[in-house]
Amino acid sequence: MLVLIINLWNFMPRENKSEKLGKFDDLKASSSVNIDQRKPIIAVTMATGLQGRGVVRELSKTNKFKIRAMTRNPGSEAATVLSKLPNVEIFKGDLLDKKSLEACFEKAYGIFGNTTPTQGFRPLVRKYELSQGYVLFDVIENIKAQGFLKHLIFSSICKAKDPLKNTPAPSHFLSKWEMEEYLIMKNLGDITTILRPASYFENFNGDLPGLKITNTSFPGVVKPNYKWQTIAAGDVGKWATAAFNNPKRFIQQSINLAAEEMTGSQMADLLKEVNGNKSKTVSYKMAPRIFMKLFVHDIGVMADWIERTGYGADINDLKQIADEEGISITSLSSWLKRITSKGKL
Repeated sequence: MLVLIINLWNFMPRENKSEKLGKFDDLKASSSVNIDQRKPIIAVTMATGLQGRGVVRELSKTNKFKIRAMTRNPGSEAATVLSKLPNVEIFKGDLLDKKSLEACFEKAYGIFGNTTPTQGFRPLVRKYELSQGYVLFDVIENIKAQGFLKHLIFSSICKAKDPLKNTPAPSHFLSKWEMEEYLIMKNLGDITTILRPASYFENFNGDLPGLKITNTSFPGVVKPNYKWQTIAAGDVGKWATAAFNNPKRFIQQSINLAAEEMTGSQMADLLKEVNGNKSKTVSYKMAPRIFMKLFVHDIGVMADWIERTGYGADINDLKQIADEEGISITSLSSWLKRITSKGKL
């Protein structure tokens, strides 16, 4: 049960209608062949994470950009896979290391910035994530002053559907929202797009016991009859690529992102339908709230928050924008079909 709680912390959300932002050692590790040096440079932080991999893949497909994929471990399997994509080079870097950030961001046209509260085996360290954001935006402020940087995309967390019911909010949500304010304070708002994804589909199917979807159960942290907005992590890459492709539409916008809004019971029923289990029951299994608050208090606060107000993405509005921008939104059904076809249940 403790494993389930710790690994569900990343069920994150977002508000929707596009919202105007106020004023608000050799470091290069390896590179892909066939990189056109004349293409605009886009630097992607946390490139081997769930979001980062999606951003790098989607940008690579366009053949319009030279992509610098930053990671702390360029020798990892994920980095090796990314290095083989067209127009991608791997940079060794750390969000707390200004020198590595400056090298990665040098003469960049665009930056995809992300941060994490996970510090080693500690899943929710607020000070750690805030420190990353402060260093990141301090460096970007200086890079912007050099005149090359034209577009920053920051990955935050979906805001509340009902702002009057936002308090108390999970501390790891507050960290992201405070970083939004910090980047505006640094006068970066005029070049920034903020993407605020909701909870990931991928969090329902981790590799550890108690977290993984099975043929008869679907795990979660909220009560079975409360609606919960979710999205495929890879879709953040699709939205980021659309924003880089169409800066006039997306710069100075903050967008809550989600693909689905379903109850736990509905998700369990969908899994049964996808599996074709006419005789088997698929049950939604909620982690007991008392254990959540005992072992990782902020996850319990998050579950309360989702039930009280929920993520605020306007999914109908997002579908319209996606149609106009050529974004193929991943449905939970298609995602479940993909993982079941690969035998990952």
